[in-house]
Amino acid sequence: MDLNLISLFVEIVDSHSLSAAARKLGMTRSNISQRLKVLESKTGTQLLRRSTRSLELTQAGQTLYECGQRMLDDLAAARASMDGLGHTLQGRVRISIPTGFGRIFVGAMLLEFARAQPKIALTVSFNNRVDNLISSEVDVAVRITSTPPLDYVARHICTIDWRLYASVGYLEKHGPINCPADLERHTLIASPYPGRRVALKLTHKLDATDSQTVTLQPALQSSDYSFLADAVSHGIGVGLMPAYVSHAPTNHTTLSVLPDYHVVGQQDSLYIMTLPNRYPAPATQAVVDYLRDAIGSLSQAWM
Repeated sequence: MDLNLISLFVEIVDSHSLSAAARKLGMTRSNISQRLKVLESKTGTQLLRRSTRSLELTQAGQTLYECGQRMLDDLAAARASMDGLGHTLQGRVRISIPTGFGRIFVGAMLLEFARAQPKIALTVSFNNRVDNLISSEVDVAVRITSTPPLDYVARHICTIDWRLYASVGYLEKHGPINCPADLERHTLIASPYPGRRVALKLTHKLDATDSQTVTLQPALQSSDYSFLADAVSHGIGVGLMPAYVSHAPTNHTTLSVLPDYHVVGQQDSLYIMTLPNRYPAPATQAVVDYLRDAIGSLSQAWM
């Protein structure tokens, strides 16, 4: 299949109209339309449903678009790899990082990277969920999960331990927490859970037979753990948070609650994810290597 026609088709989809693609490519609209018809003839199927105002991909068109985009990305990466030999790193890398972890740690790391590699243009989004790297236009995603998607390249960086925290003032007001059962008279601060009450399973670190489940009423929920840490420090409740929160540069005056217990069933690993690519762009690979080393070294403090 003609790679030029595939490239043209990808450009039409990205531009959202034949006219916009024609302007970008310096071609006439009729020429664009004619080449699209040639591609549809070669594939033997309709790729786009066209109206006066919009374009809509058919199922076949969606398949060709995704495959074509990967082909073009591979080609561009291969060219960049060859062109970049012996030269300064350059290019554009789109990065998605979790909101809380990103605000606390990775944002500062990326600023350092930007200073060290000024010719690599970074586009950084703080987002706790990216289901599709292609449609989300993401090159590198940092994610905390237990089961990374099988269709991505997922590099395991470190484990994430989850702990319970409370402020000194909160414990003075509401009483000490000496065993898991004591939690049931307290309110919970945590990431969003379905339902009005949350069942937490706690297992003793040295005795796996000591496993207890307690049910708590959430007082405040958010996916931004820096915000939850503020809530805990203000005495709003007992916070269920990743252990890295207590090592934030703006360290909050909180105490670990039931430090001898693991909180079971949480997302427990941090990954750096990219699309499969035999020829990763040097700029993208540089970002991946930098984050893998920087986060890996930092994680030693909260392991």
